[in-house]
Amino acid sequence: MIHLPLNVNEGDGIELAERYQVGHTFPVFILTDSTGEVIRRWTGYTGGATTLIATLNQALSDMIGIDDRIKRCEQSPTHTDAVFLAKYFADAGENVTAITYYRKAQGLSTNRFVTYAYDIFTNTANAVWDDLLPYQAVLDAADSVLNAKRWNPDHVIKVGKLMARLARRKDRVKTSGKYLLAGINAASNSRNARHQESYQLLRADYALHITGDTTGAVTLKKATMGDGWQENRDRFYEYSKWCLERRIKLGEAEQYARKTVNLVYPGKIRAMVLNTLAEIVFAQGDAIRAAGIIRLAIEQEPDNDFYPKQLRRFESTEGN
Repeated sequence: MIHLPLNVNEGDGIELAERYQVGHTFPVFILTDSTGEVIRRWTGYTGGATTLIATLNQALSDMIGIDDRIKRCEQSPTHTDAVFLAKYFADAGENVTAITYYRKAQGLSTNRFVTYAYDIFTNTANAVWDDLLPYQAVLDAADSVLNAKRWNPDHVIKVGKLMARLARRKDRVKTSGKYLLAGINAASNSRNARHQESYQLLRADYALHITGDTTGAVTLKKATMGDGWQENRDRFYEYSKWCLERRIKLGEAEQYARKTVNLVYPGKIRAMVLNTLAEIVFAQGDAIRAAGIIRLAIEQEPDNDFYPKQLRRFESTEGN
């Protein structure tokens, strides 16, 4: 095995990133044979050398390529191959195909307690986000998680969060109420300390989207941020993004985003914050100011192709 590290933004990495569906999450590890046929892929850090070696050894113990594994699963389907392919396509961002294999895995499982309802839900949510499936599909998938025989509170909480976010994107916020309530109940009954913040955040989204209580939603959000958050750069910047996503308190969000600009390193990080600020200003209906701010982001990171696209987007709405 030869390790070939590549930067997807330069040289051969640009072409190979497209060929191997690298996407936007890094690092991505792809194990291939000598012809370039994919054997296995995984995304994210593996947790140190010991885990990395174990992952590689597992991959090397079954050297069948993806195309051959697909054929094998069609001709002689097994639960192991179906799960492998489901995870592979989910990691590659082919969510609709991943759903097909997770359903196949569910049908092939001999353990009545094994369920892939949550995996099907997350892939369905991603597909609906990208307009590859109708919105009703994610409602059905979310219901399957809530109705699963083995009820997982962590999954139910995440369903509430994801449904609220997706409902905002699709302008269907009223449909998120059932899932937010389920998440709230799961978090309130959990002894897991990290679920307590989720409890308040889900309540905030319920207040905002279902009861229309913007003031109550903001109060609940701020209660999760800890004492002195107004002077904590990371916390008040996160608050500005929270407001932006929900299109509330945009004036306050702009103040905190502007404050953040001067507290981060110049270059890539400052460009990212400037983009957030530009989006907040644009959401307030001021495309001219938004365009001016994004030009500052371009100055900070001139090689990033995203910011010129943002500039064209803002300029195309100026005066409209």
